[in-house]
Amino acid sequence: MSTAIVSAAVCTDTDTGSYFELAARAGRQALAAAEISPDRVGLVVNAGVFRDSNIAEPAVAALIQKRLEVGLEYTTGRVPAFSFDLLNGGTGVVHALMAAQCFTGLGDVEYALIVAGDTHPTTERGRDDFPYTASGAAILLHASASAGGFGRIYTSETPGPIGPTAWADLEAAGTDGRKALTVNTNVGDPLALAEQVLRECLAGEGLEAADFATGKAVVLAPAPVPGFRERVAYHLGIPSAAVAGIDPFVGDPYSAGPVHAYLSAATQGMLDEARAVVFLAADENSAACLVYRPQALLAAQPAS
Repeated sequence: MSTAIVSAAVCTDTDTGSYFELAARAGRQALAAAEISPDRVGLVVNAGVFRDSNIAEPAVAALIQKRLEVGLEYTTGRVPAFSFDLLNGGTGVVHALMAAQCFTGLGDVEYALIVAGDTHPTTERGRDDFPYTASGAAILLHASASAGGFGRIYTSETPGPIGPTAWADLEAAGTDGRKALTVNTNVGDPLALAEQVLRECLAGEGLEAADFATGKAVVLAPAPVPGFRERVAYHLGIPSAAVAGIDPFVGDPYSAGPVHAYLSAATQGMLDEARAVVFLAADENSAACLVYRPQALLAAQPAS
């Protein structure tokens, strides 16, 4: 048994800055697109980092699970749904895809929903001190015998000690700790990390430049800095048309980036003939990628 992507959705509604609400709306859209009721979802994973009011407990995944009405009623003979947070900066969704497949691939759950996105703890939009676009994203996975599923995960990170890039100075904030957040925007360019992990991934998964030139393979790129998609294509030596990015109007959705890029590729028809979809995620300190194969690889036939 393997894992298939059933649907995906993003929500950038401007009537709310709440990550909880944006993620819940994206989750409902993903479920509606797949015509799947919430009671069939057995797992909810949250990969979003920055959240309303700096809430630490309970897990944000549990709060979103409640809003989606997933597994709220226990019935005899049914495995209870559960949820957890999996936070790894801008690469969280890629790690969550791998984690979710461990459950769907074994048949432990029928459907798994991954949500991601970020907001300033005040839930105010357009703040100059918060570089990420407030949004919610969701991607729905299903246990499948016909899909090729996800390959192994490849990672790279900045060597040596790594300082914090975002923190809440609670002592300075005093009674406004739930609204406190400092984000260091003077960070490095993640292109080198992304190129390193992509080259390892393509070599490990047997993908060549010709696969991207013919549309058999595509890369889904985040938007940590302007022009990142084009630069990824140039450094890999593949056509820029084979790299799906994020609309510059959207900005940088940070943890939700891979889902935005996936929907961008789908809208452009890039996934219609693709046999390998490379999910790439990168932030200032790390990069991660893995390959999704919509169809199972055919076994080589012995020579007669």
